[in-house]
Amino acid sequence: MKRKVFSYLLIAAMVSSLFAGCGSKADTPDTSAASEETQVEEVKEEETATEDSVEDVTIRVSLWDYSSTQYYKDQIAAFEKAYPHIKVDVAEAPAGDYEDMIITKMAGRENYDVVFTKGLPSLSALISMNYVQPLDDYIANDADFDKSAYSNLTDQMQMNGKTYGVPYRKDNILLYYNKDLFDAAGVDYPQDGMTMDDYYELAKKMTSGSGNEKIYGAHLHTWASCVFLFPRRVGQFDPWGTDKSALKPYYETFLKMQDEGLIMDYGTLKASNTHYSGVFYNKQVAMMEMGTWFINMLVENADFNWGVCSVPNVDGVGNTCAVGGVTPVMIGAYAEHPDEAWEFIKFVTGEEGAKILASNGILPGYSCDAVDEIFDALPGAPENLSDYLSADTFYVDTPLNPNGKEADSIISEEHDLIMTKSISVDDGLKEMEERVNAVIE
Repeated sequence: MKRKVFSYLLIAAMVSSLFAGCGSKADTPDTSAASEETQVEEVKEEETATEDSVEDVTIRVSLWDYSSTQYYKDQIAAFEKAYPHIKVDVAEAPAGDYEDMIITKMAGRENYDVVFTKGLPSLSALISMNYVQPLDDYIANDADFDKSAYSNLTDQMQMNGKTYGVPYRKDNILLYYNKDLFDAAGVDYPQDGMTMDDYYELAKKMTSGSGNEKIYGAHLHTWASCVFLFPRRVGQFDPWGTDKSALKPYYETFLKMQDEGLIMDYGTLKASNTHYSGVFYNKQVAMMEMGTWFINMLVENADFNWGVCSVPNVDGVGNTCAVGGVTPVMIGAYAEHPDEAWEFIKFVTGEEGAKILASNGILPGYSCDAVDEIFDALPGAPENLSDYLSADTFYVDTPLNPNGKEADSIISEEHDLIMTKSISVDDGLKEMEERVNAVIE
């Protein structure tokens, strides 16, 4: 409306000038310069009024451990600088309580604009309860959003044909190794494309000593995923699939390594709640499978040289694909500012947000050369680290499924029984199949 009024005034001024031009120059003073200055001032006032009319908005964002996580703060500060009319109000909870808190709050119709979850099983639950919104229209209509920059992960944020999340972080499961221990033993470093037999033999060579001085050739942490992600990386295992036989050779290998003392006893690790980082920092193990989140921890804490390669598998497939968890970010079902929430999501999951994560040693969902360069420049990082950050094919650890969280718990229960030898590998996998199938179906 303001623009129309201004246009009418401008036309009227021009008509008046034409009539005034009919008189003599001696009788009519020259006001053209003043008129032009007035018009310029009016245009400036119009532009200022338009800018001032942008409404300030505060979006509510749910996160865990915000107070103790600097990269969250850095990203939000950068976003608020880029979007000065959008302020961010963070609702946080401790990491251990976060997922239960979100379910409880959303059941009470909490108006979170942006919701982070710790993994896909949690996202599955939120979708099933209609606590998050589909993002397909935003993705399709936003020319600035490049879906291809997320490998194929955005498509794996789909359930029932709709996309509910954008990957904030991703993790590739790698084999980490202590170069100093290998050098001292005179043994060649682990390589891409090892078979499980190669892995066993290498662990055997690297196991030495006894008691408190013992060095284990490898380490298997207690999570069930620490076994099933070996075949999952090469597309040979689906956690929700009807056939669990692909796990058999991996369980057999790890149980053999446990019996021979090449890895620590599972029951002891479980009972003592031993953290994987400690045994690696303390140089008690030569090799360990873990996600790329461990890079940040090693950069900050390792006082030795370390390297990475792809995890082994029965067929010896090298670094051609990746597997790991994904941290998705979504728009809450009861969001009051969904458009501004989308701008926030696009920023923290895009290149600017990705570079902040990378500078902290955290692998973002977004892939680009700038991220690779930052990782390669991290202090103490191996030269080839960026080779393992992105892949054309990326398998999420646990696909979205309405009953995925319950099925994941079943897999963990049967994993405990197998690794403690409370049940045979064959019987454990049979139980796992039957129980998971019943839940998924």
